[in-house]
Amino acid sequence: MKTRHLIYTIFAVALAAACNHSGDKKEDSTPDKAKLSQEVSDIDKSLRQDIMAESADPVKGNNAVEKFVQYADAFPDDSISAYYLHRAAAISNNMGEFDKMVEYYDRVINNYPNYASLIDCYYEKAIDLDNAGRKEEARKAYQNFLDEYPDHYLASDIQKSMKLLDYSNEELIKSFEKKNNIK
Repeated sequence: MKTRHLIYTIFAVALAAACNHSGDKKEDSTPDKAKLSQEVSDIDKSLRQDIMAESADPVKGNNAVEKFVQYADAFPDDSISAYYLHRAAAISNNMGEFDKMVEYYDRVINNYPNYASLIDCYYEKAIDLDNAGRKEEARKAYQNFLDEYPDHYLASDIQKSMKLLDYSNEELIKSFEKKNNIK
């Protein structure tokens, strides 16, 4: 009888310990900030070196975007999150992931009004959409830039870029050739 009671007691203690352990996992669903911060910083540094060597690896790019977004999701109030989302947008653009690029630029624009490079996000989003051939989205992004920064030194260039959206690629080439006396 004592053996059976001892077995039940051990079983109950083990069960309680297992429940507490699984409860700990739920509390740990937010990643360790210091560890994730170091991982993201290392990835960013490595990716910057690859870009400088012009050998950016798509696997590294995807991994970087994933880590940058993971950090921003886990720590949205951390000021570096805006930078990481900005980097995720730029990398997504370079990999042709234009929907993700727009999502990440929009997250910075909508959630980090004090981000030091916010104006760059407005500008890069518009230019990147234009370069991707997404003319109507580019037009809206250019207009958003002008609405937010009407007196910025790039405003006149952006207005010119908006006018160019109305031309086909063939019309642009002909206009360039005519302007530069190219036959």
